[in-house]
Amino acid sequence: MAKSQGPAQPSPKLQALLKDFQQIASMSGYLNHAFDPPQLRLFFTLYGRVMVASPEQGLSLTPQLQAWCDAVSNRLREGSSGTIMAPQVQVSAPQTMPDGRDYLVATLTFNTKVTETSYLRIRTAILAAYQDAVKMREVGFSVGPPMPGPMDAPVAQPDSVPSSNGMDEPSQSAT
Repeated sequence: MAKSQGPAQPSPKLQALLKDFQQIASMSGYLNHAFDPPQLRLFFTLYGRVMVASPEQGLSLTPQLQAWCDAVSNRLREGSSGTIMAPQVQVSAPQTMPDGRDYLVATLTFNTKVTETSYLRIRTAILAAYQDAVKMREVGFSVGPPMPGPMDAPVAQPDSVPSSNGMDEPSQSAT
């Protein structure tokens, strides 16, 4: 009697790629996946967060956060030669943390599929996007229009400085 075979098992290479992409996504978001041998389907959520001094400042920075999302979305598409589907973007209203600090957050969700041979360009684009999100969380927005390459823009946001515990907090600037 023949044994029935279950679904095709993913190759060790696809399993290793999944672990790599999970590590990248953990920088500032998360990843869901599905194995569809010979492909790996990836569903990403990326969070872009910036600390603000007040809800009013958050409202005034909403267009800049939207522009950041648009730039990241374009770089994801271009960097992956169009294999990453157009991200869906949601920018929240300013929110207050339990400790009283205010922040603004954008959520980008996007998906793609990779194979054992077609992952490097996608990985590079996704890594750059997550690095941009971490940089924004740690030091704020870049000045001027978004730069074409990841992590290239000069940074200036006097309203937030990284604290010693890794969380952003509004600075107390002297006037």
